[in-house]
Amino acid sequence: MKRLILFLFVLMMTGCTKAENSYPTIQDKLMAMTSYSADCKLTYISNKGETVYETSMIAAQDGRYRITTKSPEDYKDNVVMYDGNMVWQYNPNLKENKISVNPPDKASRREIILFSFLENYVKSKDVGVESANIDESRCTVLEAKLAGGNDLLSYEKLWVENESGAPLKLVIYDCENKERIVAEFGNFVYNYSLKDDDFKILK
Repeated sequence: MKRLILFLFVLMMTGCTKAENSYPTIQDKLMAMTSYSADCKLTYISNKGETVYETSMIAAQDGRYRITTKSPEDYKDNVVMYDGNMVWQYNPNLKENKISVNPPDKASRREIILFSFLENYVKSKDVGVESANIDESRCTVLEAKLAGGNDLLSYEKLWVENESGAPLKLVIYDCENKERIVAEFGNFVYNYSLKDDDFKILK
C-alpha cells in the first residue's frame, strides 16, 4: 500500500513538472508571435442552440485580421476583415452592395482573435494555468478575464499543445461558466508571411 501511494505521488509530481516546464516555453512563443494563419471551426452557442461556421483566418499583431467563411454554403466565401481602421464585409452572394463597412467591431468576433486573448491575458490580475488533454494531445490551458464586465463574455481559456506549441482551442464562457463561443484551430502557422493584399477586399 505504501509503495502504491509513493508511486501515485511520484506520478503526480512528474505530471505537474511537465506542465510547469512547458508553460514558460508556450507563453514565450505566444508572446513572440507577430502573425498567424489557421483553419478555424467556430461554434456560437445561445439559448436557442448552436451555429457552426468553418472558416480560415489570418491575423496580425497590430490588430488586423481577415476571416473567410467556407461553410455553411449560404455564407461561403464571405469575408469579414479589419484593416486597422474599419471593419469590412464582403458577401459575394448579393447582387448589389457586396461590400459594406460596419464599424465598430463586434466583441463576439474580435475576441476569437488570439492577439485579443493575449492582450486580455496580460491585463488579467487573476490568470490561471493548468494541464489537460484534447484527444491524445497533452495541452497547457491558459485562462484570462475579458474586459468590460459582459455577462455573456466573461472569461476565456486557450488550449495549447505542449509538443508543437500550436493553439488548438479557444473557449469563451459567460458569467455562469457556460460555453458561449468555441474556436477550434487546425493547420496553425506561427508568424505567417503576410502580403499587401491580405487586408484588401478584392472582387
